[in-house]
Amino acid sequence: MEKERILKAYNDYIQTDIHKNCEKYRKLSDGKSADVFFADVRARVNLEYMGIVDNKGYIKSYYIDNFKSLKTNSTGYSLKDLVVGNGLLQATTRLYAEYATSKKLVTNQKDFDLIKDFDLDDLLGKTMVIQSWAGKLLLKGVTQLDRFSFYPVTPKDYFPIRNEYNPKLIDGYVIYNLSQEDKSKKTLICEIYELDSIEYRAYKITDNSITEINYPYDLKINGMVEDGLGYRDRQAQGWAVVEIENIFGKSDYNDDLVGNVRELVIGDTLTSQAFQKVANPLLQVPDSVIEIDKNGRSTVRLDGRVIVVNKDDKEVKQVQLETKTQEWKLHKEDIKNDIYKQLGVNDLAFGIDLGGSISSGEAKRRSLERTIATVESKRSKCITGIKNIILWGYKKLKGEKIDLQIEAQDILSLSLTEKMAIVVQGIQNNVMSLETAIKFLGILGKDTDKEIALIKANVGYQEKLINILNILAGITREEELQVKLDELSKDIMKDLGLEVKGE
Repeated sequence: MEKERILKAYNDYIQTDIHKNCEKYRKLSDGKSADVFFADVRARVNLEYMGIVDNKGYIKSYYIDNFKSLKTNSTGYSLKDLVVGNGLLQATTRLYAEYATSKKLVTNQKDFDLIKDFDLDDLLGKTMVIQSWAGKLLLKGVTQLDRFSFYPVTPKDYFPIRNEYNPKLIDGYVIYNLSQEDKSKKTLICEIYELDSIEYRAYKITDNSITEINYPYDLKINGMVEDGLGYRDRQAQGWAVVEIENIFGKSDYNDDLVGNVRELVIGDTLTSQAFQKVANPLLQVPDSVIEIDKNGRSTVRLDGRVIVVNKDDKEVKQVQLETKTQEWKLHKEDIKNDIYKQLGVNDLAFGIDLGGSISSGEAKRRSLERTIATVESKRSKCITGIKNIILWGYKKLKGEKIDLQIEAQDILSLSLTEKMAIVVQGIQNNVMSLETAIKFLGILGKDTDKEIALIKANVGYQEKLINILNILAGITREEELQVKLDELSKDIMKDLGLEVKGE
């Protein structure tokens, strides 16, 4: 790869939003909203409370010294400790991953030696988390001896080399580090990936120039061959990296969403401070109860929290503060609903049933259609990427292709009651075969095909089984149906002359 193309690609990429926002989005995904929005909270608190927060974020307390001058304490306490964070973006990102991995992935190569030690569901979940907050990621495949592994690379650490004539096409990817010894942060240590090629190079760059320098590490022990000032993988083949994009190729954390979360953090922090004021209200007292202590400070005479006053004094009362917490509560709900709309989630997706009842599988599916569609689209992209990098690893180690299938199951399953109703209706209307119905219910265990063949050999048994299914379909409560099935399943199969197999 020409170094001039690398310089141009790097300069273009560091100007993109996806690169500029990467660290901020990572923190939001890690639940560090208080860190991200601290400066915004400090500015708003200063506005609300007339500049009582210093440049380091410490809140000062003030008092009047002997009615003459305003003084402050020496230390104060950190506003940062009082910031009320908001983890809605983090929760949504994890929700996507949890929904995607709620049912185990199914593969036709369970004993495939290349992946038998992998937890594909865990890898899928981690990939989807990065996909959500970063907007895209790179899966880097690594082979060593007879072992294969891969790991994700965030957009903070790589950039694409686009085709000069068609920017939609990618000619290569550069995974890079900034040299820690270079205080100017202008030394790139690069892994350059192209089709059938991997190079290891180091460059000293400025805005307008790039100069190759000696690669700082010895890679000969890793099987690489020297190539000028750098190294080359002489066994490279295919694409050792696979890029996975999010829906629309962008982070889920767009500017509007981040702005809404910032308002939630600021509003909740100010509201929290308002509650503190209400819990510890100011006291309005007459002049007669004020004394000057030995340090010259104004004090109030208290006796067991009772103020002593003369009969002619004005009343003593608490100063009522208007917190406007109700107004903020309503506004907060509007902000949250706007966030939900943009992310394609709702309260039910987070397990919050505002209706106060447990919805059936089908009812949940209707309520979560958009959430499920979003998760399925994201999951499909990640599974395709994982599959492709595994196929690369197998081809690299074995020298041949393999028929590898990785499939996801439905996110939400129908309840047993709903399945039973579908089966009975399908059989009665001649749109579902007995074989399909039994497989759909899953009541025969692992040897389903063998048992179905025996059932199909006796028409009388079919009729008997249909009658039993009709009886079970009349049970509407899920708990009762499950109990009844447990009680009757063995008897049903025994009556049919079959042996029931366990899961």
